[in-house]
Amino acid sequence: MNKYFRIKEERDSLIKILENLTFDEKKQVLKKVDQSMVNSANKVLANDNPPGEFLTKLPTKFKSEVQAKAMQLGRNLMVKFEIDELFKRKRKDNIKIVK
Repeated sequence: MNKYFRIKEERDSLIKILENLTFDEKKQVLKKVDQSMVNSANKVLANDNPPGEFLTKLPTKFKSEVQAKAMQLGRNLMVKFEIDELFKRKRKDNIKIVK
């Protein structure tokens, strides 16, 4: 029987990070982060000899607790960065030039 790990603390911290955003903003941020993580994982898989099977989405279950923790921590960091970029774009759009 396989034992799978899902790190609940890290998933809860991601929920806390995203709680102040609207649904559309959450969707936009998570979609961008997940796609960038899948693309970077596929680049690593492409370097294997022979190339491994490419990912289409992020896995939700991991066979190693270390892998699960690393994936969730990386995702949390990237989400924080994307939220900062989102707020920078929103601020830039809201600034009006006074003549």
